[in-house]
Amino acid sequence: MKKYCIAIACIYVISGFAQNEKENTMPDPVSWKIELLFTQDIFNTSYGKNYGFVFKGKKVWLDKNHFTLLYGAAFQNSYISESDNLFTDFVDGYTRDIGAYGVFDISYYPFRKKRLYLSLEPFIGATHLKSKGQLYIPEYSVSEKYKNTYTYFNYGFTQSLGYTINRFSIIGFSWISLKGILDEGRSRPADFDSRLFLGLGVGYTF
Repeated sequence: MKKYCIAIACIYVISGFAQNEKENTMPDPVSWKIELLFTQDIFNTSYGKNYGFVFKGKKVWLDKNHFTLLYGAAFQNSYISESDNLFTDFVDGYTRDIGAYGVFDISYYPFRKKRLYLSLEPFIGATHLKSKGQLYIPEYSVSEKYKNTYTYFNYGFTQSLGYTINRFSIIGFSWISLKGILDEGRSRPADFDSRLFLGLGVGYTF
């Protein structure tokens, strides 16, 4: 009987150590997600070569089996070289817009393993646009430097399709401003609030 008691006690101690070891090796719950996304407006390349990036930092608010809700902030920087504008040969310059936004991410995971996901992410904030360069028309001896800035309220949403491997994500996305639609900005394709950005990026959760 004494041997049985000792054996049971040993098993209990070993199982306790095993449980502690299992708990120690479990990954910490995810609290934050950062994303770096590279953008291009493929529909307005006739106005010049363009490129940009969006950086996001988001905190997990709710994490369920198929849904994850996050909130945070985004920084957007886009650039277009108007020296390559196909509609005029008289401009040498660029336009850059920088935006800061609050974001709310709704991610849906259709499968039990949370790898593939779809997300809809509304954003709201401000965009600062700067246009700078030189206008020159040699035949009329015209040469004039210009610089314009404009800050406006901006809002819209991002749609993403992503795949998660461990803590890293590969992301394809589209970024669209609703301001450009609701104020008839789609009739002004050169304006940044009427652009549709597409791109790829990576994310990391920790």
